[in-house]
Amino acid sequence: MHTRVYSKLKYSAITLGLVVSMMSFNALAESDDAEGIAWQDLSAQQQETLSAIKEDWNTLPAERQRRLSKGAEKWGEMDPEQREHIRERLHHYQNLSPEDKEAVKAQMRAFKELPSDERKALRERWKNLPPEQKEMLRERYKDRHDDERKAMREEFKQKKREWRKHRERD
Repeated sequence: MHTRVYSKLKYSAITLGLVVSMMSFNALAESDDAEGIAWQDLSAQQQETLSAIKEDWNTLPAERQRRLSKGAEKWGEMDPEQREHIRERLHHYQNLSPEDKEAVKAQMRAFKELPSDERKALRERWKNLPPEQKEMLRERYKDRHDDERKAMREEFKQKKREWRKHRERD
């Protein structure tokens, strides 16, 4: 059963999960034993987006249902260019090595742990970079050898520890 659920979730739910993560949604603070969302309570657009997992919807934990419904709602609000960008990023992510996938997850977790004002400042900084500079940074990382990538991940972990210490002092 779980294999079938995972298989169905692979294309739609993982995409939506990444959308939710990439857009830095904060997880709802409700516990997993809270009541889930009934399929009929989803909007028509949410149902369409999540149609691949309709028959397994009731088997998902309540928190997962909430995250997926929120992601489906956000997906429906995106324009076609935004959706295509997310699809491209998902395709790129799926082709990463397991180590690089773990590094991406660690970076996302660290980003979510930052105070909202710091997250906003980082988003603005990235947003204001010229497209050429963004591409240069992406290429610079992509062209690195595994040892260099590992060193970059270690450097990021160190910065993450420093951020935590800084937050604890404040």
